[in-house]
Amino acid sequence: MIARPVTRRHFLRAAGVTLGLPWLESLGKAAPVAPQRFAFIYTPNGYNQAAFLPKKTGVDWELTPTLSPLAKMKDDITLITGLDRQFVGGTGVHAQCGSCWLTSSAPQETLDGGFPTNTTLDQVIARQIGADSLLPSLELSTNDHADNKETRYHECISWYAPGYAANVEKNPRTVFQRLFGKPDGNATRSVLDAVMGDAKALNARLGRDDQEKLGEYLESVRATETRIQRAEKLARQMRKPPLPEPAGIPETRGDYLRLQAELFVLAFQNDLTRVATLVIDPERWDSPRMFHGLFDKPQNHHVLTHTKGDEAKAAVAKIDRFHVEFYAHVVERLKATGLLDSTTLVMGSGISDGDQHNYADLEVLIAGGGWQRGHFHYEGKRPLADLWLTMAQRAGVKQERFADSTGTLNELT
Repeated sequence: MIARPVTRRHFLRAAGVTLGLPWLESLGKAAPVAPQRFAFIYTPNGYNQAAFLPKKTGVDWELTPTLSPLAKMKDDITLITGLDRQFVGGTGVHAQCGSCWLTSSAPQETLDGGFPTNTTLDQVIARQIGADSLLPSLELSTNDHADNKETRYHECISWYAPGYAANVEKNPRTVFQRLFGKPDGNATRSVLDAVMGDAKALNARLGRDDQEKLGEYLESVRATETRIQRAEKLARQMRKPPLPEPAGIPETRGDYLRLQAELFVLAFQNDLTRVATLVIDPERWDSPRMFHGLFDKPQNHHVLTHTKGDEAKAAVAKIDRFHVEFYAHVVERLKATGLLDSTTLVMGSGISDGDQHNYADLEVLIAGGGWQRGHFHYEGKRPLADLWLTMAQRAGVKQERFADSTGTLNELT
């Protein structure tokens, strides 16, 4: 099957000047070592702790009711509990949950108004391993609420820099088109050629140092153009995606989640990106949503976490288990495509208990990636940033600190 060719304009529009040639299995030139990949799935408002937390640690930890969907793949799962973050007062108790979950800023480093947002772990890793892929990173969401009642701090977990969010894409059709593209029939000339006349005129007015800088910039763009031309030549040989272009957002909740996940799995499989984030739902967002197959009417997840009584707690536990079932599905898809060993798949929340707004004792699930398996629990004030530093170093990032980290979690490697 021959995929539709992708033009230079499509490639440049998608990824600026950070493109590379995707690795194509159909060429019969397998890389000697599979590239590392990282995916981060975010769930809002914490979890029902009583139904989620196992009592035992180590490799023989038990599966609680919430975690029971992981039974078939338990040997591929690492559960981490007890790591902490610090809430910074003045911004609202939910606003920092997702926006600062992966942040590289320590709590006292409020570089974005009252928020310690900064370049997030996914973007730090993308800068290290994403330069040779079509998209350095892919940011997705399954928030189909139409009211837009909350700010970006409740919806965006990926940030390029303090105050600069990597906005999420919610429509699977748009994601598909971005990944697999359509030829637009225009702009076959080199972008560099189009501006060369202006560049030469500008060069004549510059000093020697600035001329050298301009020359280096033009050379980097020309190198990018060369890679794009090679990618265009080989794009025709790329296997056609094993699903049609989506019509839009699926009607049922589970289908929506699985479709967005399938798109980032396909992106990994074709080496179109090596880093992805998926926001299952934004923080707080007091709009009822339908959890198809769980309840007979829409539920307000945030309000349920603040409602006393066994009925509300049971409802939260059902939603938590629904999300774990989805996580298990993604693990199975990565395993079926042979990607799990080279992919670190993370799922977690920015708070542990939604009712108490507890930023400590966080839970993190990790699958794949060659991490040590079992349940690891940390007592005391061990920052979540220690886990993020460990992951960053695993990806080859050369830094000794991440946010308020105190060291790496060597027992996981």
